[in-house]
Amino acid sequence: MKLRKNGGDNAAAADRGKHDIIGSLPLELVIHVVDYLDHIDIIRNQRVSRRWRSIFSSDVVLKAILARTLPALGLEPTDIATANPMTYIRWLYGLQSARPVRKVFLRWRGSSVKPKEILCDSRRLCYLMADNDTEVVMLELETGKRSIWTNGTNSHIRTIRLSGRYLFAISWDRVVTAWDIPTSRKLGEHKFPWLALHITVAKSIAVIRASYTPGPDSICVWDLHSDRVNEFGSFLSRMCLCHANADENVLVTFVIDWDVEPIEMQQTKWSLPDGKQLEQKQFRLPIRGYHVLETDVAGTMPGQYYTFGDKTTTQAFPEEIPHSTAHFSYDYAVDQLSLRWIDCIEPANDFIFVALCGFLTPYIAYRWAQQLRSIAIYNAATGSTTLHAYQLDIHEISTRNLLGARLPPPSRPNGEHIRGNSVLISFGDREVFGLASDDGMQLWFFNPDFVPDLPDAEPFLAVEESG
Repeated sequence: MKLRKNGGDNAAAADRGKHDIIGSLPLELVIHVVDYLDHIDIIRNQRVSRRWRSIFSSDVVLKAILARTLPALGLEPTDIATANPMTYIRWLYGLQSARPVRKVFLRWRGSSVKPKEILCDSRRLCYLMADNDTEVVMLELETGKRSIWTNGTNSHIRTIRLSGRYLFAISWDRVVTAWDIPTSRKLGEHKFPWLALHITVAKSIAVIRASYTPGPDSICVWDLHSDRVNEFGSFLSRMCLCHANADENVLVTFVIDWDVEPIEMQQTKWSLPDGKQLEQKQFRLPIRGYHVLETDVAGTMPGQYYTFGDKTTTQAFPEEIPHSTAHFSYDYAVDQLSLRWIDCIEPANDFIFVALCGFLTPYIAYRWAQQLRSIAIYNAATGSTTLHAYQLDIHEISTRNLLGARLPPPSRPNGEHIRGNSVLISFGDREVFGLASDDGMQLWFFNPDFVPDLPDAEPFLAVEESG
């Protein structure tokens, strides 16, 4: 009897193990469960069994997942280029885990030094070489076509900006030159009394954020059609971010006061392009009970904002909070600014180069952590930072020598991450991330529907001991 009883218990346990709980749930409950699953869970669950694959590949479930996948990518339903929702699910999963669809290596042509700056936007890649900083090289990723854009004044270019169909070159003498890329036409050039830090374009209106040295921030707008420039005036405090909405001709600016707790934000709406103030309000944002002085954070805000449709975002690295990153995001559709904190268990914040950033989605940023020999992935959606070991391509001989076979242990004091020379320059947008060195650049493609075959690109071959 005892043996039969044990045998019965074992059989019951086996039956329970075979019972498919998910498979027995109504589809409405499955969709509710899906809301709690990450994108990697969705992909893995499709491999459990045929039944699970059928459930997690059904149109109803995939559409429910797609509804939260598109905003995480900074896309709208009108941006969908394929009918297959799994394209976007795999796309976001790849960005979250640093697993691109394809990696290639592109060597520099006739140069042995890495560029001063490199940008990627709208499937275009632009770079400014250190040994020839009067010309901007543009690579069309879809066609592999290269073009050269020469600064009209022949003065040395300090930095470049790329926004949609427009290319901007900012020279050391503060002259900003604008080109319309599809027509290859120079739209104009203007010399400003201050240095342009950030340029974003809403239709044909270029919004330029600048800074006096030393002094407050300034905002002006440049109508690229009429070639008229209108200055809004200066701000008493350092600006946090600004967002331009082309459909409603509105510019929204945020000025932050770190010296109070909670921090105080001043939000102002302006009319584009005449600069008339439409609305202003103040509100507070909590910062976990910390007290942060503006002098402790000003140097870690690079002055760059990243816009994805109705959302604009930026990040700050308070030096008094060494294992946290402040992630600001403004959503114009609901007129709301939010502050999320990204925790960093490992010391990545101490060893990154703040300005060298690939902001890939409204919530995901990749940064190069040199002394850790890794890519630091900042994910505001999960509030976490992960490190992805950098793998060298076999052609990256100079890079390998510069990094060294064995890096010394982290030893920089907190705050040194905003200075020094970086072996690699990171850049990218939601479809492609890149790392440029003296040898060339690695290009990582994440959109399964956009894996271009560049003429000069070579398949990525990792050095075995790297990573």
